[in-house]
Amino acid sequence: MAEIRLVDTTVRDGHQSLWSANALSTPMLAEIAPVIDRVGFHAIDFTSSTHMAMAVRWHREDPWERIRVVRELMPETRLGFITPGMRFMAWWRAPEEVMELALDCVIRNGIRRVWVAESMNDVPTDLQIAAIAKRRGAEEVVAGLVFSISPFHTDDYYAERAGAIAASPDVDVLNLKDPGGLLTPERVRSIVPALRRAAPGLPLEVHSHMTATMGLASYLEAARLGASFVCTAVRPLANGTSQPSAEQTVRNLRDEGFDVALDDDALDEMSAYFLRLARRLGRAPGVPLEYDASVYRHQLPGGMASTLRRQLAELGLPERFHDILEELPRVREELGWPIMVTPLSQFVGVQAFLNVTSGERWSQVPDEVVRYVLGQYGPPPAELDPGVRARVLGSARAEALAHEAHGIGLEAARARFGDGISDELLLLRMMLPEEQVEAMLAAPPSGPLRGAHPLRNLVAGLVERDLAEVDIEAPGLRVRARRHAA
Repeated sequence: MAEIRLVDTTVRDGHQSLWSANALSTPMLAEIAPVIDRVGFHAIDFTSSTHMAMAVRWHREDPWERIRVVRELMPETRLGFITPGMRFMAWWRAPEEVMELALDCVIRNGIRRVWVAESMNDVPTDLQIAAIAKRRGAEEVVAGLVFSISPFHTDDYYAERAGAIAASPDVDVLNLKDPGGLLTPERVRSIVPALRRAAPGLPLEVHSHMTATMGLASYLEAARLGASFVCTAVRPLANGTSQPSAEQTVRNLRDEGFDVALDDDALDEMSAYFLRLARRLGRAPGVPLEYDASVYRHQLPGGMASTLRRQLAELGLPERFHDILEELPRVREELGWPIMVTPLSQFVGVQAFLNVTSGERWSQVPDEVVRYVLGQYGPPPAELDPGVRARVLGSARAEALAHEAHGIGLEAARARFGDGISDELLLLRMMLPEEQVEAMLAAPPSGPLRGAHPLRNLVAGLVERDLAEVDIEAPGLRVRARRHAA
């Protein structure tokens, strides 16, 4: 039978879904990178602008250095970058010149695969990003259609958009992205053939979560129907609201007769590393969930579920979690059925939180929801509730935001921050709070070669000590080195 390739999501979506995207540092990634490179994944879902911002905010680390370090230690496997359309480290839509610079920087620092998944399934925006990525040298461009369940998100809806994507010369892979883990084998049996008919020349990649427990079964059915790639995480960062585990996915596919060419020993070593890391960090590894039918009502994405629980606990309101889940579908319908994916899921989630905790629904409306109602994120799939629309647009805040400019362009940014800084630092200064960038720049390095492989750190440390002779002995290893006179 056909070969199925795996795209690993452990350090990006798995990390985000289970550990709120704030646990992994550059040295942690560097330590395991050579092992991941041996596994034989088609690609690594490695980072996003959100994760890059988290590296600065939580670890005071240079996210560009993180890409460079891991790229050097993982030369055989494509590192991937995902973007939700024309946005970089901010909710607002960035000018094309900013996105061109951002994609140029991620690619020249080591990203080889660019995955665009526009939150409104706006195909022209997907293709705009695809063209920029190809122009800037991306080896592989993936265009994602974000899956959702509503009266408007039918198989015909997805097939029409897949056909438009297939007409572009800049797209290499069509991706069906299911952030809520909503796919079932039954829906796969209708939507995958529809996508394959609409885009017969593009390999299909399926990305789902285990939130509703159906991810593994949906992957197997998708493979039977001609999908080429599925997205998985190693078991410590799989299951729960994360992706299906690589281990069980491989077992299922091979039992079905599919060829899955992986180094099983390297996969086991990678999984064991992240289990040790979970224990060291005090983070819970992913565990299988029980089937919960309410997932199909609230459709909360995996990464947002873990973040919402953490934030409610920090606010002393953990008991309101289920109240907010009940409010989510009501808000979503009132807002015209936006897809529950970044950033739209955050808008719906924050509004649901405010509706539940403020005492009166729609008495408080955050700016981003106002911008959404103003149409600044594109047209919603359906009409908004007339009462909600009138209340939001009748506010003074709506009047102010309707005429507000978003961010600054490159010319203004260079005038503000100076021409003497790198493009990479310019982007960080444009998008992140000044104090976070300054803290990152002031942070001490985390080793002789920051983020490098342990063997390189050892060699660098020995060189720094200016030793005349070194003799290292370990089981199965003997290294002797002597400094020659100049």
